[in-house]
Amino acid sequence: MAIFCNREIMDGMKDIEFPKSKLEIITHINESTDVSEASKIALNKLEDKEYHNNEEICGNIKIVCDVEINEALAELEYPVSKNDILDYVRFRNFSEFVVRSLDDLPDGYTFNNISDICKEI
Repeated sequence: MAIFCNREIMDGMKDIEFPKSKLEIITHINESTDVSEASKIALNKLEDKEYHNNEEICGNIKIVCDVEINEALAELEYPVSKNDILDYVRFRNFSEFVVRSLDDLPDGYTFNNISDICKEI
């Protein structure tokens, strides 16, 4: 499964000067930006080490079902297949984060609600 940072986390990290420890990154996000609690929780799950760039941070974030994904699927009618979901988000021009995250869903499965989707991301 590919893991990506959401737009909110990327915006919050745009002015960080590296290298930074996990604690320094979290402190920066908490003090300097308007980041949702869900994104802060994701950042708190980072490995306790020093990071040298945004890509390294994003590669270690474990976002289960991001707020952006929840918003994208809020009006989706169930049950749906992976292809139905991808058609839905692509047609509505949701972010690359949303599309790439949902593209990792398993094929051949019927999703009955957003919880089914989030379990597979």
